[in-house]
Amino acid sequence: MLLCQLERMVPAVLAGSCQVHLAAWQVPGTACQVSMSTIAQSYSPPKLLLCNKRNARLFLKRQFCDDNSTTVNQRIERLKSSHNILYPSGFKVTHAVSDILEKYANLYTGEVAVDTVAIGGMFSSIRSSGKKIKFIDMIGNGSKIQLKVHANKFSSTQDFLDQIDALTRGDRIGVVGKPCRTKSGELSIDCSQVELLSPCLRVMPQKIESGQKRLRRRYIDYLTNPDLRSTLVTRARIIKLFRQFFDELDFMEVETPILAHNVGGASAAPFITHHNEMKTNLYLRVAPELYLKQLVIAGFDRVYEIGKLFRNEGVDPSHNPEFTSCEFYMAFATYKDLMTLTNQLFSKLVNELNLEPKHEGTLIDFSSEYKRIEFLPSIEQAINRDLPPPSELNNNEDSIKYLTSLCKELNITIPPPVTVPRILDKLFSKLIEPELIQPTFVTKHPMLMSPLAKPDPENPHLAQRFELFASGLELCNAYTELNDPMIQRATLAQQAGLADPEAMIPDEDYCVALEYGLPPTAGWGCGIDRLTAILTNNSTIKETITFPLTKSH
Repeated sequence: MLLCQLERMVPAVLAGSCQVHLAAWQVPGTACQVSMSTIAQSYSPPKLLLCNKRNARLFLKRQFCDDNSTTVNQRIERLKSSHNILYPSGFKVTHAVSDILEKYANLYTGEVAVDTVAIGGMFSSIRSSGKKIKFIDMIGNGSKIQLKVHANKFSSTQDFLDQIDALTRGDRIGVVGKPCRTKSGELSIDCSQVELLSPCLRVMPQKIESGQKRLRRRYIDYLTNPDLRSTLVTRARIIKLFRQFFDELDFMEVETPILAHNVGGASAAPFITHHNEMKTNLYLRVAPELYLKQLVIAGFDRVYEIGKLFRNEGVDPSHNPEFTSCEFYMAFATYKDLMTLTNQLFSKLVNELNLEPKHEGTLIDFSSEYKRIEFLPSIEQAINRDLPPPSELNNNEDSIKYLTSLCKELNITIPPPVTVPRILDKLFSKLIEPELIQPTFVTKHPMLMSPLAKPDPENPHLAQRFELFASGLELCNAYTELNDPMIQRATLAQQAGLADPEAMIPDEDYCVALEYGLPPTAGWGCGIDRLTAILTNNSTIKETITFPLTKSH
């Protein structure tokens, strides 16, 4: 039985070749010790699951040589002595704590409701009122309620003390009782039953320290940090409202592949994985754009997708290698139509969710009409000089030489590879972005920076494109889609000649799809994590990602 239990707990770590420096495993809650050599001889994991020696050593050390093992064992023994069933199967609840607080808010002092309710939650704290009454604070799904527990509801005073005193912060409990308002005026549950559902075997901190440990043990962070919990709830409400907004406009939500033979739709370095059966490398998507536009070609005029994207790039307060985005594509529209939709969507978000986003104390106004500026003229205004006209901003030696000289003069460093799109992007991010606190549409980027966008009819070297910035960060990117397959092949070939690992890779399958006819279409993409950070006044997207990527142990 023990070995069956171990197979569930430690798959793939006990290969015979692993030299684990551990003599025996103390089974939690028992006096039993199992020789690690016995385990190694008895356990034969599947070949494909074998871990390397270092990982096996670390896993076993963390699982079986934990410094808290003594505390865990002592807690188990104490609970057993108080005759608690440690892990009962289920508990029938009748209400959520939040429902109780709302439904019985009008009880007067000293009143006890006739209804009997059953609720569950986490034991938070306990206070005594004499020898026979205890008050417990319980948190259920983020809402706190007081429990009044009297000794006369137990078989004896000693049984009352043994069972209630055995509870500790973090225990999950179920209670049955009647809502009441105590003499002090607090809405409470007068309990007739308190049942331990799942014990907290480790010491639950009041607040977990900052840094990597806080990110690794995110579940504790949620339990002890109400602000973080509120951010996660707001994020869920934002995504729900996104869906509601697009559904009301007759968009259809779809799912497109995460694994593919080609990568495209954004300028970003991809993650690469390997498919054993196919014996081929595959890419994790950096954007769903090309698939979504193929659906428009297929006759689905309005589509959107909310899902994960993966970009093999750095980690900073506004970037994470794995993030959530929303992209939508709308046939028979232009980027100017999407400006109106964007203004409507973000105004709806802040108003319906009662959000007050601020930047260093200044309220960000998402409800008014957004300011509009052009990409190149804004840089020219910041440096107080003219840039070469868009027709001359090619990725040639003269353009690179001029722009690198300008960056040197402005003390702006351009990491390799040095290309015109990278230089222009860096100039804008350093000189303009930090000043865009209020929502601002930035339009008419050079075509060299926008290989999937349609050229502006007034100047074919500029794109029909906008980016929305607020709080000094990019929130969304949109353009009228390039639907001429010949021009599309040319712009992708130009990208391939940039010698930039983040440049888009030409995709002939997509160009062939264009030859079947993409109607006039506008497309839009927004990072949910960054948007949530701004709307909830968080300085980093790590606070908006449920379980952000952390360094290895």
